[in-house]
Amino acid sequence: MMTLCHPCRDLVKRHPKAARRVAFLLLISLFFTVLGWISDPVYAPGLCKIYP
Repeated sequence: MMTLCHPCRDLVKRHPKAARRVAFLLLISLFFTVLGWISDPVYAPGLCKIYP
């Protein structure tokens, strides 16, 4: 498993709630990025064209 550098570990220890929020946002953005890669473009009335 990847280990964090010492300053990063200290920052996460001082701000655990913020670290969880950042991790959550990263996971959500990664999920939607992968979803965009594997899904077809959306063509529906009222929606913009969404390309992966």
